[in-house]
Amino acid sequence: MLLLLSAGLLLGSVITLIVRRNRESFLLAAICLSLTVYFVGLMLLIAKRGGISRDVENFLFFSHSVRLWFQYRLITFNQLGLIVNVGRHFFPLFLLLMAERYSMIGFIRKRHALAARLTAVLPIVTMLLYLPWVYSSLVEMTPAWRAALFYLSYGWIILYLLFALFLLGYELFSITMPFFRRQFLMLAVCLASLALLYFIYCGQDPGQVYSFYSYDYLGIRGVGYMLLMPGLAGYILLVLVNVLGGLLGIGMLLRYTEDTISSNQDDPGLERKFDVARTGASVFVHGIKNQLLANRVLYKRIRTELDKAEPDIGRLRESAARLNDINETLIARSEELYRTVKSKSVTLVPVALSDVCATALDRFHKKYPDAHLEADIPEGVQILADGNYLAEAIYNLLTNGWEANLAAGHEDMPVMLLGYNIRLYTAIEVRDNGGGIDEAEKKHIFEPFYSSKNSNFNWGMGLYHVRTIVRSHLGTLRMENRKGGGAAFFILLPRYDGRTRREGRHGK
Repeated sequence: MLLLLSAGLLLGSVITLIVRRNRESFLLAAICLSLTVYFVGLMLLIAKRGGISRDVENFLFFSHSVRLWFQYRLITFNQLGLIVNVGRHFFPLFLLLMAERYSMIGFIRKRHALAARLTAVLPIVTMLLYLPWVYSSLVEMTPAWRAALFYLSYGWIILYLLFALFLLGYELFSITMPFFRRQFLMLAVCLASLALLYFIYCGQDPGQVYSFYSYDYLGIRGVGYMLLMPGLAGYILLVLVNVLGGLLGIGMLLRYTEDTISSNQDDPGLERKFDVARTGASVFVHGIKNQLLANRVLYKRIRTELDKAEPDIGRLRESAARLNDINETLIARSEELYRTVKSKSVTLVPVALSDVCATALDRFHKKYPDAHLEADIPEGVQILADGNYLAEAIYNLLTNGWEANLAAGHEDMPVMLLGYNIRLYTAIEVRDNGGGIDEAEKKHIFEPFYSSKNSNFNWGMGLYHVRTIVRSHLGTLRMENRKGGGAAFFILLPRYDGRTRREGRHGK
């Protein structure tokens, strides 16, 4: 069982590290690697110690022959103790560093480097004290060091586990945005499961390995996972806890990795589609050609009618109105394509979020003066943005939201425009009460030239254009279906603390 757990954890962490090479992935890989090192050290120790039942032997090693293979590996007790020392004390260190990395608590966030240094003090000191030559010298001088070091190390290990789980739980329940909470839940469950697995075995002290033939430790704790559960009930409980923790840990790690791969694959895929949009003259010409052919038919109708001795004024007016509609559509499409693919310079400067949203609302009300819309934008929040382009992106989302309301027959229900800070982002959220977007369409809504609406009037460049603007602001555009119906679009911009920067400049 421990072999499978070790292999699964190591594989998942390596895949995550390959896919997303950032500090969090390195920490996650370090957590899994340290736990794997610890498990390998324990299996070597148990195999050499012997005296276990056949059930426990099968649980740990699968078979007697595998246990014998571990038992006869050539390794000294000092080397084995060093392996246990490293794995045992690195795991809680990396776990707490990971929890601190994700924590948005102000005190930890502002003093992240200091918190990391303080976190590393106890594990490093303990590992140094448990080095074979240091440990043997201390115990020879003062035998009481043996118990003191055990309780010291075991005490801070438990505290680190509890504090890490507290930070993860606090952060999880502080997240309000659905996709953030869903992704963080996978990571939190994975880390909590690994912490549970580690807790079962963390009573193994490196000093017990160095003093392999001594029985002094039996009065302190001994090999706790072996001594405290000698019966069938204890064995069943041990198996269940290990299976539950292992499956949750590995399962959530793989899901987290899969989500990471999907996120990373999304952008290159869209980049290829963006390149197609930039060179999509053939698509543009095809659309224009169809409209021009329709205009030719209308022109012939008008010409035929005018050649009559008594033209039908009603038919002429109908054809003229249709011709005007087609021309207006051509103009709108041309402007939309030009606005989307033209080379533009985006200048990011500190602006008030409320001012950008006010510009977007003004544009929206000019198009839909009677639309039902509600806004809740906090005052004093600043963002780094090109106000004109970002307002255009928000305007497009508001327009899509209101048209979704109309399509669903919910013109009496409002479109909501919200602004707020969450984690490391300033979020701009547009909620509608339309019919939502099914899973098949969600994969395509940001593609250029894709539209689920009437293609004569919607060319499918709106959300592509919005995403292009958001990406130029170093941000992310996300979409979620709402539980009560409708959809919510989120513009996530890197959080900018304008007040802190101004105060720093003036020295006040």
